[in-house]
Amino acid sequence: MDSRKTFFSILFFILATNLSAQYYYLNIQDPQRTWYSSKGTIEEAVISVGPKGLYSQISMYLTFSARGGSFVDGSQLEAVLNFDLPEGSFVTDLWLWIGNKISKGKVLDYWSASSIYEGIVQRRRDPAILSRKGNKSYELRVYPLEKSGTRKVRITYLVPNTWTETSVTTPLPNQILSASLNKVNSFSLVTWSNLEWTNPVVDNYNGSFAQYSDSFFNDHLKMNIDNPSTSIPYYLTYKSPMVNGLYFKYFKTNNDGYYQLSVLPSISQSATEKKVLFLIDYDSRKSNTTRSQVLDGIRQTLFNNVAVNSSFNILYSGLTIGKLSGDWIEANPLNINSAFQSINENSISSYSNLTALLKEGYDFLIKKGGGVVCLISNSDQLGSNANANALINDLRNVLTINLPTYILDYNDKDFTYYYFNNRSYLGNEYFYDNLSKLTGGSYQRISGTFNNSLLDLYSKIGGTINSFDLYTTLENGFSFSRQNLSNNGSVVSIRRPITQIGKFIGQFPFIIKTSGVYNSVPFTQSMSIVENSDKLGEPVTEKMWVNSYITSIDVPPVTNSVINEIVGLGIRYGILSRYNAFLALEDTTSFCSTCYYDDGKPIGPTGVEEAKEIPADFSISAYPNPFNSQVAITIKIPMKLLSKNFTFKIYNILGQVVKTFRIDNITSVNKLFWDGKNDDGQYVSSGIYFFKVTSPNFTKSIKLLYLK
Repeated sequence: MDSRKTFFSILFFILATNLSAQYYYLNIQDPQRTWYSSKGTIEEAVISVGPKGLYSQISMYLTFSARGGSFVDGSQLEAVLNFDLPEGSFVTDLWLWIGNKISKGKVLDYWSASSIYEGIVQRRRDPAILSRKGNKSYELRVYPLEKSGTRKVRITYLVPNTWTETSVTTPLPNQILSASLNKVNSFSLVTWSNLEWTNPVVDNYNGSFAQYSDSFFNDHLKMNIDNPSTSIPYYLTYKSPMVNGLYFKYFKTNNDGYYQLSVLPSISQSATEKKVLFLIDYDSRKSNTTRSQVLDGIRQTLFNNVAVNSSFNILYSGLTIGKLSGDWIEANPLNINSAFQSINENSISSYSNLTALLKEGYDFLIKKGGGVVCLISNSDQLGSNANANALINDLRNVLTINLPTYILDYNDKDFTYYYFNNRSYLGNEYFYDNLSKLTGGSYQRISGTFNNSLLDLYSKIGGTINSFDLYTTLENGFSFSRQNLSNNGSVVSIRRPITQIGKFIGQFPFIIKTSGVYNSVPFTQSMSIVENSDKLGEPVTEKMWVNSYITSIDVPPVTNSVINEIVGLGIRYGILSRYNAFLALEDTTSFCSTCYYDDGKPIGPTGVEEAKEIPADFSISAYPNPFNSQVAITIKIPMKLLSKNFTFKIYNILGQVVKTFRIDNITSVNKLFWDGKNDDGQYVSSGIYFFKVTSPNFTKSIKLLYLK
């Protein structure tokens, strides 16, 4: 391939990866006649949520059909589901039901998985492939789907939780139901509660959980959500498990320890409760965020930050300024839900009236004796310094008392730039920045999702700590490779927990130190955690750190060595990256014998093949793995089994034998070497292979990754 073709191939891959469409769509097509397709139907949906600390594990059980499409009888169809996941999420598993059996997806490099999938589709077998197409976008392909039949899958992913002092919140994937041609009238939400995770509530939906028990989910909580929204996400909220401002879990492997931590920046500092007046200004041309999403973001922020003696009110732009209430509203869950039933997107105009909104808002606060303004605006009509300075002077004449003004600018499209003072300003940036500084508030632009941006701004209202530092170590050891997930930087909110994952080596106690400057006074404090069973976390803690590490190295420019490292980590830990794919196949090596429920318990009887007991002192190891030129495979066999007949074979991902080894004199320690050649002496392609030892009593295999 010449250099120009190579360049355009790489360019196309980058564009396809980063600019893929952000939507939810289920398409049904005939792979032999791809020019004809129709939208598919989600016949059944079950969503299960298991809180795991800083993340929650979510599984989507989806059943597809071609109902509503005009396909020829006997057609072998393909279902293609495109969907988005929240920022920071990562996929960890794929199940495909084949009859009453489950084919568990294996992680391969994307190119191998795609080639295998396309080859199988041509041969009419049952595969499914799940790949990541962008930062938040994914694609699932399932084949075949009969015209009048259904196919069932389970997609499992970990999503970052939003932590506050009082609650932990998980966004639910109900918007995926918008992909269905025929309306999904209801879906089941399943979760689990224990001593640590209590009081689960679905925000923005009037329903409650009931206790259930069945052969699949065992003991669980379930809520049937009827007539679900497909435009605004639901949220599952638990009571925060932090004790004295701290949540800590750890997990140890043979060599390393991993921890996850949520801590308030300084539990010894106190913050004054606030009365917050939200001002909503909206210009339909200037944002990808809808008015419904703005209201949902405010409601969600209030719901997650319920505090004693806090109050709120909302004013919004229109020909005349709208007002939610003539007085302060106490910020408790009942009042919050009631207030947002009396306001909707049509209450807010689609054009800006920012000047009148600010005047009305300040007048309200002066009349009520003070408070804090939280201005949420996307307009840009005050961008020039002349207009901005004139309005600021007028507002200073109105402000007989100081009213701290916190501003979220969510103008994220159709930008207007203004140039003066030897620099450019985006939209109303100059006005917002100076107004917030004048009043002692804060200004920020939208970054990431609207909800997270608003939560970040709202948390600053309670006060901030400057020059903040969080340091972790062990009394007899050290911690390293720390990754902060929220409330980053040297200036942090006193009311918003910092969430962090990291690694450690050594022995407890585990030491957490915080320091900074609050209200111009330096402070420091230290917490010591002893090792005990209630701090022991789940193995998924390791996977959280690995994904965070992958994210930290997958930044431009990405070299081949980095891609190979990411591919290897994805395969080893079962994490979907841009360079991997999950592939589920119809063969005996894929049928699941070690599947687990979302609550961590082994799966019950589902027709899945059971594994035979393997002697504890039998082992297989391979080094190096991944390998390039040669891998050494060591098989340790107990003395009592040396008289048994063993076979030693290497299989490809399709379950085909590529290499057979013969050991004439089997001993307790046996070593084999594989150079990547098959039984015909030809080199096999890069990808995943399985070395399998079979005896009359059991079978054991090890995964090998061959990289040329």
